[in-house]
Amino acid sequence: MKKQAVVAFLLATLTTTALAGVPINAAPFNQPCKFGGEFKVTSGKLSACLWVNGNGTWIQYPKRNEKSLNTYEKTKLKAYQEVQKLYTPDPLKSISLNYDISENFPIALKQRYINQTQRASQFYDIFFTQPTIVNAYYQTEKDEKYLSSHPILSRDSESFQSWFTDWKKGHSLEHNIGLVASYFTSNGKTEGHTGVLVGAQSSEKTLRLYSEQVVAHEYFHVVQDFYKYSTDQLGYEGNDGFDRYYPPIFREGSANTISFAVSMKSFEDYILFYQIFLSENKGKYAPAIFNSLTSNAKIISALKLIEKKSNSPDAHWAAYPIGALVFEWLIAEYGIEGYKSIIRNQELGKPFAENLKISVGISLDQLYRKAAPHVLAGFKAAKGTTL
Repeated sequence: MKKQAVVAFLLATLTTTALAGVPINAAPFNQPCKFGGEFKVTSGKLSACLWVNGNGTWIQYPKRNEKSLNTYEKTKLKAYQEVQKLYTPDPLKSISLNYDISENFPIALKQRYINQTQRASQFYDIFFTQPTIVNAYYQTEKDEKYLSSHPILSRDSESFQSWFTDWKKGHSLEHNIGLVASYFTSNGKTEGHTGVLVGAQSSEKTLRLYSEQVVAHEYFHVVQDFYKYSTDQLGYEGNDGFDRYYPPIFREGSANTISFAVSMKSFEDYILFYQIFLSENKGKYAPAIFNSLTSNAKIISALKLIEKKSNSPDAHWAAYPIGALVFEWLIAEYGIEGYKSIIRNQELGKPFAENLKISVGISLDQLYRKAAPHVLAGFKAAKGTTL
């Protein structure tokens, strides 16, 4: 069988059979998808592009009875339902939003991002114990001069140059990236600052599914920072000082856990999101650490490796997918109240291992050991989607 025929056969198989025991359906679109993570919403149903060796197919998850879910899916469902408990439809009690939106920002995306910010606020308001101003910045590569002269946004402006170069050429338009995510004092005002950068030529059709949670992800860092503000004022000793208190799987991974559940409006969309996200971290082009996750023992080793960014050049990036699954398990096991305790107890100024013990009663080693099977199941569910 020729290579092209093999790929076509695999794609057809993926759309009609279970993927590691997780059923998926082919979405009813005649037009082929153009890139991995491309997505559409039709009649309220999310479909996304699963990319296999240069070819893509539209997939979606059917709604099923809870009894038909496997162990991995049941854990995901419980975590998703727990995060939904944060949501309140009532007017915000603590958060006041200020928007700084560039005139160059794609018109079709402006209201979408405002809606995402407001939705996230309905989840995050419960965390704040005092009135808090949150500034939301949405800018593009055309705002380079503004960013470099801004008293707050200029702090990381040089790190965006490669994105600006690509976007000016019409490349990488499927990506949006974090612009700022912090709670700190500037000019005598202690406020939250969040926001993202998007290519001025981007649109709903060019962005990948992962982009749908970036607003909520960056915004959640403001929640985290609200509770570590006093420790920030003291500073951190050595290169690994920050990671000792806020290891990457907690800082970035758990922000993903929350933002995924906040941004996906149904469990079926949520599990589809994870399928696409984890699939993008498999295969020969992915960092080696992802392809090493073949047993519980190797996952535990990987978690220990990425405790500190200085241990591995892949530690920071690896924390996003691996940490998301670790804290998904933790939220399913200890509920959203247990996770809220970890967030709130940051103000105690304790290293993360101590905070974890105080908050939910387990050690860091126990977290790794107990969460490892769920992480393994997640990556196994994505196995075969990248050749």
